[in-house]
Amino acid sequence: MRIKIKERPWDLLIVVLLNTLLILAVALTPDSIWRTILGLPFILFLPGYVLISFLFPEDEPLDHIERIALSFGLSIAITPLIGLALNYTWEISLVPILYSQSLFIYSFSLLAYLRRRSTPSEELYNIEFEINPPDWEDYDWIDKVLVVATVGLLIASGGLAYHIATTPRTGERFTEFGILGEGGEADDYPNNLTVNETGTFSVTVVNREYERVNYTLVVGLGYTYEDMEREIEHTDYKFELPSNNSYIQTDLELEHEEKWNQTMNYSVGEEGVYKLSFFLLREGEVYRNLHLWIEITEQED
Repeated sequence: MRIKIKERPWDLLIVVLLNTLLILAVALTPDSIWRTILGLPFILFLPGYVLISFLFPEDEPLDHIERIALSFGLSIAITPLIGLALNYTWEISLVPILYSQSLFIYSFSLLAYLRRRSTPSEELYNIEFEINPPDWEDYDWIDKVLVVATVGLLIASGGLAYHIATTPRTGERFTEFGILGEGGEADDYPNNLTVNETGTFSVTVVNREYERVNYTLVVGLGYTYEDMEREIEHTDYKFELPSNNSYIQTDLELEHEEKWNQTMNYSVGEEGVYKLSFFLLREGEVYRNLHLWIEITEQED
């Protein structure tokens, strides 16, 4: 079978087809391996190839190896430049990059086609090769074994690559547990108050455990979780949700990557220095713990 690219721009049609298939893969199959397979040439080869095709529609002065090398090199330069432009005009994320680079590829594919139409036929860039199936009878038994082994290795390598690409990769398992001050930052905590003055803070829990987890959050004045359990009926302090319900603990059920954030209020009825403790329990055991030292003073007359 003889394949010839000269009068008909099969190479540019293949470029447009690959780009279109990538857009469909991103839109219809977000977690598909095809995003990776089609994304690599989209980033590393296609932009440079269409630009080279536009700049050099003639068969000279570049040979095939030079065109391929320049296509890779220019693609590596073009993609960051498009990203730089997006940084000032839109944003650097999947959809803007996909649309912007696709527009570049489609535009220069069309321009390359128009330049080829205006170039004399005898000067056009030409790719011609012939594919002939091998005659199995021409091989001795050693060659046949090597061919079968090579094909088997290629199939096994492809299956392994597919397995690696499609199997979810589990990173480090952990839970984010934090206390934020009134400004929503990890500072400006309400730890210097007067008697019965209300302090406000927020607690954040983010599940990074790659599974659903049931947590229990317990907040109170105490040095250990056991101390706090004994002091739970203490009447000189209270914890409140924004609904002003009496608050001391709550149960959380979070999926992987799910975030829980809650604003809390507290006040203390006696002056002194206290340890405001936060315990995050998992299956009844203390899993994470934090604390704030707070100072309560008498109200000024």
